[in-house]
Amino acid sequence: MLATGYFGLVVLANWLASRYVVSVGFGRVAPAGVFCIGGVLVLRDWLQQLRGLLWTMPLVYVAGLASWGIGDLAGWTRLEKIAVASVVAFTVSETAEAVVFTPLRKRSLTLGVALSGTVGNALDSWLFLQLAFASQSFFVGQFIGKGEMIALGTMFTLGRRRLLPAAALAP
Repeated sequence: MLATGYFGLVVLANWLASRYVVSVGFGRVAPAGVFCIGGVLVLRDWLQQLRGLLWTMPLVYVAGLASWGIGDLAGWTRLEKIAVASVVAFTVSETAEAVVFTPLRKRSLTLGVALSGTVGNALDSWLFLQLAFASQSFFVGQFIGKGEMIALGTMFTLGRRRLLPAAALAP
């Protein structure tokens, strides 16, 4: 179920980003897919915790390529470079996120989710904007929007950890 949500959010993010700009608060705006990708950054960590890194990383690349392919075929991306920027930024940021999350998850799953999501957020925001638009004008909005979802995911992680013992969550 988490894998389906992960995959669906990746595809939905491309569609939303190709059509809408949304307010993320604090007087900032960002492409609408920002909230989906913020959620994706948290779900990747959860999937890794439940299924392992060797299962999760192929899903990252398959979801990124499928999102590009579906978006390209459906005409969701107005410019080819937006689709390419999405795939590149997504795969780089999710890979870096896994590098940060993997050693932290055993000491503190909640801290791992928060820190890896923040690293993924910064990389994804910067790379996507640079590759798609050659501009960082939406960077603060992107970082805030994804950060809001990462904060929510971190709170859910903390709450879940308090309700379920760590041994029940480890693969």
